[in-house]
Amino acid sequence: MTVKELIMEVGFDDLLPYLKEIIVGHFDNIYAFREAYDILRDMQPNPEFVGKVWIEQEEDWISIQSLDADFWENELAKELVLPPNTTLSKEKIAAHCIYDITFYGFSPAERIENFWKSHAPMQSKMERRKSIIQELTVSGSSFTYKDLAYLLQVEYGTRYDYHSITNGQGNRLAYIADSMTKYQQLDLSRYNNAVVCIRVSAQYPLTNKELDDFKCNVRSWLNYEDIQFGIITKDSDCKEATTTLLLNKHKNKA
Repeated sequence: MTVKELIMEVGFDDLLPYLKEIIVGHFDNIYAFREAYDILRDMQPNPEFVGKVWIEQEEDWISIQSLDADFWENELAKELVLPPNTTLSKEKIAAHCIYDITFYGFSPAERIENFWKSHAPMQSKMERRKSIIQELTVSGSSFTYKDLAYLLQVEYGTRYDYHSITNGQGNRLAYIADSMTKYQQLDLSRYNNAVVCIRVSAQYPLTNKELDDFKCNVRSWLNYEDIQFGIITKDSDCKEATTTLLLNKHKNKA
């Protein structure tokens, strides 16, 4: 069986309990593993690549060799080599495979982005905040600098970026809403303000219902009085949507 065949046989919700055993203490990014899983299911393995993935087991300890440093198309083409007489379930093996494949990033694009980030100069906290404001107020954004200038003064905050993986066949914001509400565990009581920025192509705009339902889901999930929604539209052939969520502790809020 190849890695691709395994992923096609195992549902994400079925492998999730085993994934949680691996990522203990980092349940805020379960959604990113789900995005990666859906990317891999839509991706075709390289038909010309030949390789193996060696799985070792010693009681509860599991090790996977050669599944974190290649192009994802090549990783999918690799044949799984299991230990003799193994009792490992497909779900548990799949969870470890997903974890290893995403070690350097949750998508091929993010792997490249993370490489360049690791070689970029470190930014101060204030520089990072200014950079985020600039990013969210680019041309085509409904946000203005005045809308977000207060971010320079918040006590602390965190950022999450979500991507719809619908292959043009589903409700993009519903997918992202599920990422937030079903595939992420956060201590929302630490914050009292949120900024939600949605990015879509001008060629594939959101419907009013899609946007209204998403806002309703996010408001219900966060339960904050202070939530700002914005949209960035740009010319692009991409049918998917992305969303940036900033959770902040605002000094002037209760």
